[in-house]
Amino acid sequence: MPLRYPTPYTWLVFLGAMDVMLTWVVLHRGGTEVNGLARWVIQNFGLGGMVAYKFALIVLIILIGEAIAKRREPTAKRFVEWSVAITAIPVVISLTLLGVKRLTTGAV
Repeated sequence: MPLRYPTPYTWLVFLGAMDVMLTWVVLHRGGTEVNGLARWVIQNFGLGGMVAYKFALIVLIILIGEAIAKRREPTAKRFVEWSVAITAIPVVISLTLLGVKRLTTGAV
């Protein structure tokens, strides 16, 4: 059975990958992970754990979205759209932090 929301799910995967990459860059430039659970995963399992954690969350969102859609299509669509928006937040924050650091220090 095809997924109901392939485009938002693609955005979730893309933003999840961007979040992992940008988080890793921020951490290696002296920043910190503000999400306590994510910080614990990174400290205990490193990059591999961070990737597994992020994509387990994405799979969970997809499963929940598909389950909700079986009974309440509009609610499921809103859930998936909000999930994409929320997943974009750390990407925007990381890009902003990296941009500000570049502007203030000249370093990339």
